[in-house]
Amino acid sequence: MVVAERKYNYMEEEVKQQGPKRNNEKKPKQKVKIKASHKVQMIFSIVMIGSLCITILLGYAKLSELKYEIYGLNKEIHQLEGHIQNLKVQVDGVKRSDLIEKKAREELGMQYPDKSQMAFIKLESNNMVANSKMEENGETQEETNKEGLIGGIKSVFYKVISILD
Repeated sequence: MVVAERKYNYMEEEVKQQGPKRNNEKKPKQKVKIKASHKVQMIFSIVMIGSLCITILLGYAKLSELKYEIYGLNKEIHQLEGHIQNLKVQVDGVKRSDLIEKKAREELGMQYPDKSQMAFIKLESNNMVANSKMEENGETQEETNKEGLIGGIKSVFYKVISILD
């Protein structure tokens, strides 16, 4: 309890030291007159700040509009990429030879040719080869006839090969 009394005593001493309160007399405020040049500066400042705010808002509006347009174009790009993928799948399906063969047999009634439907063409390749060689080398037909036996053997050999094909 001793501590509490001291505290109380301390509080009383502090109150006594402050003394009586003074009444501050209020002085009447003097009206401050603002000069015309200051009014013009304030109006100009307000107009500039307002126009700056409007410009910033218009910039954000244009930016939002461009972002919306970009979003729409990206969405369209993704749709077109999906369409391209679908078309690639269709092209791969059409390119497959087994599907082509199946459609040819079922829808068009096509079939592989039989041996009786095949026709062979006989070509005398030795004449064609000899003529092309003569044209390249500038030889005449008389010079080629001199070879005689070797030319005959070659012609027989070419005929046998053409028959076997």
